[in-house]
Amino acid sequence: MRRPIERLLACLVLCLLGGPAALSAQTTTLDEGSFRLYIAGRAIGTENFNIRQSGTGDDAIIIAQGSIAVDTAGAPQEVRTILRVEGPSLRPSDYDVTVRGAGSQRIVGRVVGGRFSARIVSPAGEQMREYLASEGAVLVDDGVVHHHYFLARRAEAGARRIPIIIPRLNRQVTGTIEEAGRESVQVGGRSVQARRFAIALAGGPEIQLWVDDRGRVLRLEVPQRGLEAVRTAAPR
Repeated sequence: MRRPIERLLACLVLCLLGGPAALSAQTTTLDEGSFRLYIAGRAIGTENFNIRQSGTGDDAIIIAQGSIAVDTAGAPQEVRTILRVEGPSLRPSDYDVTVRGAGSQRIVGRVVGGRFSARIVSPAGEQMREYLASEGAVLVDDGVVHHHYFLARRAEAGARRIPIIIPRLNRQVTGTIEEAGRESVQVGGRSVQARRFAIALAGGPEIQLWVDDRGRVLRLEVPQRGLEAVRTAAPR
């Protein structure tokens, strides 16, 4: 039997096959694009992504898919992610991440009854992990830029302390978010007005995040790691 996330993806494919009319009636693209990734100013790879919504209100389902390719110190890695989020609260329900190359593994997880349950498969074998998934939590996996869209949406709605599920680190942390004002950022050779948020993670580095007025991520920096993610073109 197919898992819920697989059934939804099959539904999205059927919408595409049904032509533009069916697609516009059932699926909306919230954001799509790519980022260039840098460490200490040196290009290390790219992230391509799309975020699409089916339905509205309490029936809304969002699927965010990403493909990341990086090479640091001669250790190439490819990461593919699929995240399913439900309802206006942006509650994560299913997540699937596959890592190939350095640190290869696959994590398939679900949020059920206030817990995140994950099956982790790696060259060392298979194991199960389960940990808290608090009410109001968002899922922002380690090293995945486009997941910050959901964090920005929650911050723009007024949330300032947000539980954050990080599957590749096997834990949930609390993020404290402060708006740092409006700034102009360069995106694909254009100047774009953005809102900047400073995000402090319990036990982790501070993140600087720039988003447009629809929560779409334009730029991300993690100064402690020397990491920068720069969008290649302004959202349409």
